[in-house]
Amino acid sequence: MVQRKWFVNTSSDIRQTLAELPEQDPRNFNGFLLDLAERPERIANVTVESLAELVCGNYAVIPVFNVRSDAGQLYTYEYVSWRYGSMSGVKGLILLENHERITHFIVLKGEKFATGKVEDDSVGGYIDLNVDGVTNLSQRIEKEIQQELGLPELVLKGDTILLGEMATDPGMTNNRPGLFIAILDVSLARQLESAARDPDERELRGEVCVYPIGRLQEVVRQSQDSFFLACVAKGWARGIFDGIFR
Repeated sequence: MVQRKWFVNTSSDIRQTLAELPEQDPRNFNGFLLDLAERPERIANVTVESLAELVCGNYAVIPVFNVRSDAGQLYTYEYVSWRYGSMSGVKGLILLENHERITHFIVLKGEKFATGKVEDDSVGGYIDLNVDGVTNLSQRIEKEIQQELGLPELVLKGDTILLGEMATDPGMTNNRPGLFIAILDVSLARQLESAARDPDERELRGEVCVYPIGRLQEVVRQSQDSFFLACVAKGWARGIFDGIFR
C-alpha cells in the first residue's frame, strides 16, 4: 500500500490512522486493509489522488477519496466496507428434511438497528475467523446455525451447499458475503420453537419462524431479504426445489 500514489499523497494524520487500525482478533481490520491495498488507482474515468477521510465504526469503514476525472474535475468518492473486507461473512437458507424430502424452511425475524423496524433475516453473520474456535468458513457456518437457532448440538444432513458470493450493492459497497444452504432433520423443528437464542450480547433479539415448504412461493413474493431471495434463486438453479415451484 505504501507504494501507491494515493497513499503517498495522503496526509500523515490519515496514514497514521490506517497504521493504527487494530490488527489483532477479535476486532481486526485486516480484511479492509488488504482490499484497500489491492484497489486500482484508476477506476473507469477517474484517477484516485489521495485518501481524504477515514470514518471507522465497530464494524464498518467509510474511506473517502479525492479523485480526478479525465475532464480534470476534482471531487470526492467514497464506499462502505466492513472491517473484514469484501468477504465479510456468510448468510444462508436452512431447510428441514424428512426421509430425504424437504418439508420446511426457516426464516429469522426481528428488529434491526439500521432500519429500526422488524425485518426478515437469514441465518449467518460475520466471518470472524480465529474467534469462538473457528478457523475456516465451514466451521463459521455451523457455529452461526447453532447459535442463531439456539441448538445445543448441530447435526447437518450432508455437507453444507456453498452457493458462491453475492454482491449486495456494488455501487455503494465492496461487500460480497458468501451464500449457503444447509439441511437439518425435521425432528429439530420442535426444539427450535423453545430453544434459547443467540448468546451474543450484541445481537438484537429475534425469533425463528419455521414454514412448511408449500409456503415457499408465498414467502418469496413478500420477502425483502435479499440474502434469502438469492439463496432460493441459486438453490432453484441447482434443482434443490424441483417440484416445489409451479
